[in-house]
Amino acid sequence: QRDGIPRKPDPAGMIDICEQLEIPARSFLYLGDTATDMKTATSAGCFPVGVLWGFRPEKELRENGAQAIINGPLELLDLLD
Repeated sequence: QRDGIPRKPDPAGMIDICEQLEIPARSFLYLGDTATDMKTATSAGCFPVGVLWGFRPEKELRENGAQAIINGPLELLDLLD
């Protein structure tokens, strides 16, 4: 946690990263394993990807905005084009 940056699911931290890198949020795949991560990604304008090797079930990730679900890191390659 950085001073002056609100905690997730507030998108300010992710938006700050996008601005620093000069890359639009829509170009980011935001990987996460919680509802909070999916809400953060959606609010920031990123593409939310739920990962199943974390803490929460697929249903929760989808209900909170996951646009894709992956079971392992290599499946991320299928989302890139």
